[in-house]
Amino acid sequence: MEKDVKVVVVGGGAAGLAAAVELECRGVSCQVLEAQTRLGGRVHSVSGGTEGCFDRGAQMVNGDMSAVLSIARDIGLSCSPVPSTGEDLVVLGQDVCPRRDLLSNDEFEALLPAHVARWTSPKEALRTLWRAHTWWTTPWEDFGEAKRGLHRLVSGTKAPRGSLAEAIGRMLLCPEDEAMVRTMVCEQYGTTPETLDAVAIATGLDRYASERPDLEFHFPQGLGAIINALAAQLAHAPMLGSPVDRIDAGPDGVTLRGGDRTWCSDYVIVAVPPTVARKIRLNGDRKDELKQTLDAFQAGDLIKSVVVYDAPFWRWNGRSGRVSFADPVGLEIVDASYDDGGRPRLAAFLGGPTARQRASLPEEARQRLLLEDLSRAFGKEAMHPRAVTEAVWVDDPWSGGGYNASVKPGYRADAAARLAGWPGRLRFAGAELDGSFAGYVEGAIRSGRKVASGVAGDLSGAVRS
Repeated sequence: MEKDVKVVVVGGGAAGLAAAVELECRGVSCQVLEAQTRLGGRVHSVSGGTEGCFDRGAQMVNGDMSAVLSIARDIGLSCSPVPSTGEDLVVLGQDVCPRRDLLSNDEFEALLPAHVARWTSPKEALRTLWRAHTWWTTPWEDFGEAKRGLHRLVSGTKAPRGSLAEAIGRMLLCPEDEAMVRTMVCEQYGTTPETLDAVAIATGLDRYASERPDLEFHFPQGLGAIINALAAQLAHAPMLGSPVDRIDAGPDGVTLRGGDRTWCSDYVIVAVPPTVARKIRLNGDRKDELKQTLDAFQAGDLIKSVVVYDAPFWRWNGRSGRVSFADPVGLEIVDASYDDGGRPRLAAFLGGPTARQRASLPEEARQRLLLEDLSRAFGKEAMHPRAVTEAVWVDDPWSGGGYNASVKPGYRADAAARLAGWPGRLRFAGAELDGSFAGYVEGAIRSGRKVASGVAGDLSGAVRS
């Protein structure tokens, strides 16, 4: 049996490390257990040799993500703005059009609340019915919208009840706008609108605590430097290669088992994605309710690639390098060049069913398809990169997938909030569980700190009593 500590933290990603640092700052002994042979979880920076650093997972932040930026300042980490000058594009079939002509992400998020049906209380039900009445009694904007509305009424085609697809259907978008929305959703959540709970998505967007662009800054040295900085603050070094198979939480403490090892503590913080947490055998109060809460989550599918070129040819015609594709659905491109004098690069994010499909192909075939996609947007120059690096997060054994886990229709939409506030000696932290920056490294750090603060307070109260 391993040496007892007050708290065991399961998971050495940003949430787990932030929780451990917070506990030690409050005088609470803790031990981080990480199943992999590295720290970071969905943050993983690797050297690209002469081509610079490659962030396989999380990479970009914005100016409101104060927890990440504060750590970066403390360690002197250089921050580079993500290039954004020029015109954004969309690829619709063989046509390349300005992005400004179609529905933007911000416009979609503004439309969504009015089309999400909420039945959680009589008050919310009345609001939903009133919004539906107002919308249907408002005159059609044009003939196309009227035609789509009538087709929806008589076609009988229905999306899963409570799904994001159902809410999108109520918007009666033109085919081009709907294609852009589907690509945005597949890339951001790694799955289709049919498999996402509309209320959970709308709630997360409503609580997001920033009006700034998501892709505002990144770090030439890699976001992994933030992970290293957190780990360096710990008095007890994390134990790598230490998976946990079972956790038994009782009234007097917690026992954890993994392989031939056993750990004992007063509390445990499970700081792994919900889709991974449910692989652990969890025993304690409200065991069945906890299982149902964890079962609400699904992992996304994502392939991230970075394509390095000798010259930023996409800028020569006033283009920003940002492209959204209707086909393959879920493909988004961004100029990911740093301002450190290194070679220009494009980052490609492919999420959803197409990512899963391409993940089954040989690496060479995946890269060839990506270069063909890029050439449709930028021309033949895109077919001749200097280097291509990729990270396949489909069915990743340690994260479940990428970027995050999301709630499925048919389950409680507040599953993330319930997990974040889970009482007792078994607590949970993670990027998905933060109320302000859910799904980001910022949210992971905030979640870890918050749950650690609560545990430290409980321990302090127990000592005083």
